[in-house]
Amino acid sequence: MSAFLPQFDPDPTARATARAAARLKYQFNYTFVSPLAIIDRVPREHEFSHEWLKVVGDRILFVLSNRIDLEGKSEFSEYLRSKHSLLTKAIAWGAELFLGVLREMVTDSLKFTLRSTARPDRPAALSAYSDLFRSIGLPPISATIPSDPAFAHMRVAGPNPVMLQRIRALDDRLPLTEAEYQRVVPGDSLAAAGAEGRLFLADYQPLHGAVMGTYPHDVQKYVYAPLALFVTDRTTRQLRPVAIQCKQTPGPDNPVFTPDDGHNWLIAKTVVEIADGNFHEAVTHLARTHLLIEPFVICTYRQLAANHPLFVLLAPHFDGTLAINDASWRHLIANKGAVDQLFGGTIETSRQLAASGVQSYLFNESMLPKALADRGTDSAETLPDYHYRDDARLYWDAIQKWVSDYLALYYPTDAEVQSDPELKAWLAEIGADTGGRVSGFGVGTAAPTRAYLIDAVTMILFTCSVQHAAVNFPQYDVMSYVPAMPLAGYAPAPTSKTGATPTDHLAMFPPMDMAELQMELGYMLGTVHYTTLGEYPANYFLDLRVVEPLARFQKQLAEIGRTIEQRNTARIPYHTLSPSGIPQSINI
Repeated sequence: MSAFLPQFDPDPTARATARAAARLKYQFNYTFVSPLAIIDRVPREHEFSHEWLKVVGDRILFVLSNRIDLEGKSEFSEYLRSKHSLLTKAIAWGAELFLGVLREMVTDSLKFTLRSTARPDRPAALSAYSDLFRSIGLPPISATIPSDPAFAHMRVAGPNPVMLQRIRALDDRLPLTEAEYQRVVPGDSLAAAGAEGRLFLADYQPLHGAVMGTYPHDVQKYVYAPLALFVTDRTTRQLRPVAIQCKQTPGPDNPVFTPDDGHNWLIAKTVVEIADGNFHEAVTHLARTHLLIEPFVICTYRQLAANHPLFVLLAPHFDGTLAINDASWRHLIANKGAVDQLFGGTIETSRQLAASGVQSYLFNESMLPKALADRGTDSAETLPDYHYRDDARLYWDAIQKWVSDYLALYYPTDAEVQSDPELKAWLAEIGADTGGRVSGFGVGTAAPTRAYLIDAVTMILFTCSVQHAAVNFPQYDVMSYVPAMPLAGYAPAPTSKTGATPTDHLAMFPPMDMAELQMELGYMLGTVHYTTLGEYPANYFLDLRVVEPLARFQKQLAEIGRTIEQRNTARIPYHTLSPSGIPQSINI
């Protein structure tokens, strides 16, 4: 599409008419996921594409095959086989009639309804969960031997690699003594670790006060708000866990657990993983990628003409977002939906956690370089092995360069930015209470600058692609395997440092039907790769000046891929942010 700033458009009347029509079509709704800004009705052109439906349909076939294998010989198994056959034909034939069947079957699968004959049996051992994986292969995490190094690794390369905060000293909530610390980390001290910037805390305080759920089996579930302390070992330079407190307020029934506490320590680590999973899904994933980006999609279509240069750049990065978000709030976070069944808190708790996660996420403060610096995790000197940080930075710089080069074609100076009425309306509506309600966006009363626009657009593109990939695809690689990260606890947090048994640890985990649902959810959401970062449709940019900067961006992405491949030969491999696995947009 040819791109023009408003003042250079050869047909300004048609442009203004189209923008007025768009503002009628793209309306905000503040009640669906109150008080967030959500599209009131997904326009037809934003519904799932045929190609996307086929990609997702292929994943559903594996889920159906897995169910058939688990079901064995039964009448319901025959029903599943018929469904598998119909879906196979709908994917292969592609005729208009079968497109409707395909859309219906995919939409139905996105409700994540539990297999009707799955039973809420308790597992006899953690190994029982592996037997759920038939046509769905066991994820990579299943081959990892549970250990303290593996637990620490999850904080820097797991599904939720954004929780560590560098601290200089412990506060009153975590009364770990110097003697206890030195027993865990001989030859070191709390004071030295804090002073040298090697001390890190994962704090799940937002989960404090969560209302515990009981759905679907009327059995008490638990979600916890632990504090987990880590240190970069002075000698090995590896991150290691030091202590865990399962609740926020210290007391005689809320001890500080350390690695020498046997099965009590194992249970405490599981408490952290449950908290991490709940925070990840509601906040880091749903709130701070899906729900954060939705207002940008709406405002872009409302305020920028389809031939505005910024619209042309942004549109491919919004492909599928409104549709998948609509499915998410209608089904996943609906009453009695998959989140209600799987998570430790009530569905009201999960929805409120997500809404708070968006509102508390200040846009300007959350740009990757600043976010890392503010958490004190930007330095490889104090936190050497931080896979997410190291790979994500490569993409941030590449995207920022691409955005800068592209915008320079249309906004060579601040003057052009400040004289663009559509851009001004876009910037104003995104943060407005009557608009997108994005917290901390914009420059206040100051005049917008080209530098700010570059940063803001970089943040948008990075969130749509890299950040979403970082937190979405581990849903299969890690979270589909319940022993690695259960989404609810089924026993209270331990109140004593001693006395726990393997049976007590097993009691923390969900029944088999919930584990099956978690497997299917993680597999579906974590294996759909549709589109690839940097690969725009053929002849998409009609402005020939874009060819050279786009080629540079694509070349830089290829170089990032080679860098990550090389890094993976010298570290525990982290494939989540390999370029081939990063979509352009949030579409799953």
